Amino acid sequence: MADLKKVHILVTRPVHQAEKLCLLIRENNGIPIRFPTLEIIPLILKRDEIEHYLTKADWFIFTSTNAVHYYCSQLDDAKMCDLKTKNCLAIGKATAQALTTAGLNVDLMPAHGYNSEALLNLEALQDVSQKKIVIIRGENGRETLADTLKRRGANVNYQDVYRREIPEIDCTNVLQLITKKHLDLITITSGEAIQNLVEMLPESQHDLLKKIPLIVVSERIQTIAKSLGFETVALAQMPSDDAILKTITTIINGEYSG
Repeated sequence: MADLKKVHILVTRPVHQAEKLCLLIRENNGIPIRFPTLEIIPLILKRDEIEHYLTKADWFIFTSTNAVHYYCSQLDDAKMCDLKTKNCLAIGKATAQALTTAGLNVDLMPAHGYNSEALLNLEALQDVSQKKIVIIRGENGRETLADTLKRRGANVNYQDVYRREIPEIDCTNVLQLITKKHLDLITITSGEAIQNLVEMLPESQHDLLKKIPLIVVSERIQTIAKSLGFETVALAQMPSDDAILKTITTIINGEYSG
């Protein structure tokens, strides 16, 4: 067990995804501060669109655990059976686990990496000519995956099953911690989360905020954070809560080399 030495750690995951990381922090003698910087709003799909793609598509690509949850929650038993006959691709391990939990097979996922680029490197996705592919995602997600698959000859469509919004929450406690320099670390798991964090807090606090070390889960988020002016941006090896905890521990112990 790690000793997080009672440090205050801001957890910015959406409400329904924050519990495990907060529990890990508490179990290891840290103090989690819940401050969701994203709110996930479900989007309802049209029934005829669901049926159309379940009938016509060859592959379904799921880009997140939220994509799995909010898509499968709209399928009845018969449609879930239809989905089981399709090839399901997961963008990473967490998404693959969500598919398995939903009772679906995971036909493809990257062995290493957990983003669009890692998925696109799979041999099976190099020649997708005439393949009908549906990407299940959040509204206004990255276009890299679809654009590349289209260039490789695929017929690609989206089904957006949720959108991300900035939560309306009380920032008083977090502002007090920042002002008193009692907020020790911030965990960030998406580019929007870090951008929203800056937007949610008053500009007068930005200088202090950007001196607090961040733990992020991808090089892309690391680049965004640095472009926003954050001074210390540590990269976890994976987006899992366990990997985030490990990185937190190395920073607290002065072992993180960047």
